[in-house]
Amino acid sequence: MRLNRSTPASVLLNLLVLACTLILTFPLVWIVMMSLKQQPEVMTWPPRFIFKPTLENFRVLFDAAQAGATSYGTIKVDFLTPVTNSLVISLGAVLVSLIAGVPAGYVLARRDIPMKEDIAFFMLGFRFAPALLVVIPLFSVFQTVGLYDTYFGMIWVYQVVTLPMIIWLSRSYIEDIPKDIEEAAAMDGAKPFRVVWYIVLPLLKPGLIGASLLIFLLAWHNFALGLILSSTKAPVTVALLKLLNPGVQFYPVMAAGLVVTMIVPVVLIILGQRHLERGLTFGAVK
Repeated sequence: MRLNRSTPASVLLNLLVLACTLILTFPLVWIVMMSLKQQPEVMTWPPRFIFKPTLENFRVLFDAAQAGATSYGTIKVDFLTPVTNSLVISLGAVLVSLIAGVPAGYVLARRDIPMKEDIAFFMLGFRFAPALLVVIPLFSVFQTVGLYDTYFGMIWVYQVVTLPMIIWLSRSYIEDIPKDIEEAAAMDGAKPFRVVWYIVLPLLKPGLIGASLLIFLLAWHNFALGLILSSTKAPVTVALLKLLNPGVQFYPVMAAGLVVTMIVPVVLIILGQRHLERGLTFGAVK
């Protein structure tokens, strides 16, 4: 039975969708409002929805204001450094995962190897394992071999988060590509490398772009790995924690930092929206 748009049931469904939208977007709107308020305005009760906005929090965040020249005393936050750290680490983690994960996914999809299903699930299990299970033993190892607080070390350890997803997704995408295409190319004399490079990878492009955006978001928002294994190379999620010290809580500045951290993923999603939609639906219809 199809519902007419004017029926009470349809109106109720629209109201439910609107209510869910408001619930999901309210925290984001609240954070943006906090980032444009002064500290006393944030702490007032009941909350004020009408106020005079200010960009002072963003100036303090990027250290554009001189120490002591703001209402926050001598706070100086060099937020551009952790943003750069997060970009380098996240992009590096995505690149390494693609280089190592796509061939692994291809082997699991196309080659008959013993216990390949068990191997695939074992790799995926690392994605759901607690981060502390890995990061605590690695702390002493990183300090011993000199990888603590380095981009190389952070990109390497982030593979625990990004690599299993790329392997699993690329394997699923490759299985949805008809094997007859590769066999036809092989019959024409194409070597295995040329088959993968010129036939399989172009067909995988939408899926890999969508998967890359997803694992970039996972790496960008990771907290535990950067908290324990970095100091000067700390990502943006760890830098925000420094604004919550006992007795000194700069909520508007932290809200401004949250707004900045949301900008990069949102821009990437907007730019790659077409590829993300195709990637998420890749192979859904055969």
